[in-house]
Amino acid sequence: MREAPILLVANMMPPLIGGTPMVYDHMARYTAPRLHVLSAWRDADEARLIPGWRESDAARPYPIRRIAWLRPPRVEKLRRQLGLLDLFLIDLPVMLIVFSAVVIEALRLRAKTIVVGELQGLGWLAILLGLLTPWRVVMYTHGEEVSQKTYNRLARLRGLALRCSDVVLTVSSFTKLRLIVDFGVAAERIRLVTPGVDLERFTPGEIEEPFLLGVGRLIERKGFDRLIEAFARIAPDFPEYRLKLAGSGPQADDLAQRARDLDVSDRVDLLGSVDDVELTRLYRSCTIFAMPNRTLPDGDTEGFGLIFLEANACSKPVVGGRAGGAIDAVIDGQTGLLVNGDDSEEIATAISRLLGDEALRHRLAEGALRHARSHSWQASAQAFLDAIER
Repeated sequence: MREAPILLVANMMPPLIGGTPMVYDHMARYTAPRLHVLSAWRDADEARLIPGWRESDAARPYPIRRIAWLRPPRVEKLRRQLGLLDLFLIDLPVMLIVFSAVVIEALRLRAKTIVVGELQGLGWLAILLGLLTPWRVVMYTHGEEVSQKTYNRLARLRGLALRCSDVVLTVSSFTKLRLIVDFGVAAERIRLVTPGVDLERFTPGEIEEPFLLGVGRLIERKGFDRLIEAFARIAPDFPEYRLKLAGSGPQADDLAQRARDLDVSDRVDLLGSVDDVELTRLYRSCTIFAMPNRTLPDGDTEGFGLIFLEANACSKPVVGGRAGGAIDAVIDGQTGLLVNGDDSEEIATAISRLLGDEALRHRLAEGALRHARSHSWQASAQAFLDAIER
């Protein structure tokens, strides 16, 4: 008998960049053709067309359809002019169109399950689906949308959205605990599905030159400012090493200035965004990987830290922050070292330990590779299907 299709409703899909688009893309790849995606061709945060969405969709090995919006656009200037009327002139019309589109798509597919892929922006959709339709509703949560303070009226519906969902998926024990403690979600309704890693792409390689690697969006919670401070502390003891940061983001100029202020700008390379081939080469050829993430005062934190598994799959020990879901991604003392991401001295001590102790580095590299190989995308996708159907 043909297995019932599953409809995933998600804003965050390629060509958008980040951990969530990567997770959904791989889940859809490894469950194809069963998982169907409904997304948007406009970016609600930027209120503009998503560049390259047609070309990106054409290259996907799974079915994906798009509508103009999946959630109301931010357009803050217009909202300030409208005042409370924005609810009636912007939010409710978009929500009605989206709800209708989801229902039509689910009927067309004869789906039995609808997975809602964004708690803060699409929680309202889970509420309507749960209250008004017969479909099984699954809410997929990742990180900051569970731990971070609400930022708009739709985000205040998180608790109700979680209660209206039949199943809640999450990516780490940290986010599971937050769902239980902060939102009162019963533990038996939560399914833990950790992300996987592409073991065909990320494989061990030879160290080409002595350098530390950091990868990710250049934003505060990633901890690259503290990483540069830590590197400045250990730089005199390890004069042959460089620090390379791959990624773009709002902190780029501040990080470059921090390196200049600490007199290490000649040994810190801000590479900007890199393509997949170059990223893989960087993982393979670095000595260690470091992203000392931290939780910000508003609760913004790392939901899991897939980037650590990618480095592990290339047989690299990692330095991560003892915050958020990174404590699931990094096994302290086995695949890398966990540190206080706010303490540059502690970060420097961990880096010095790894660079100065080849035996420790080798042991952690072996543990890292074993750990990564137990987290294939095939296994993660099967866990996703099992969690939905259980």
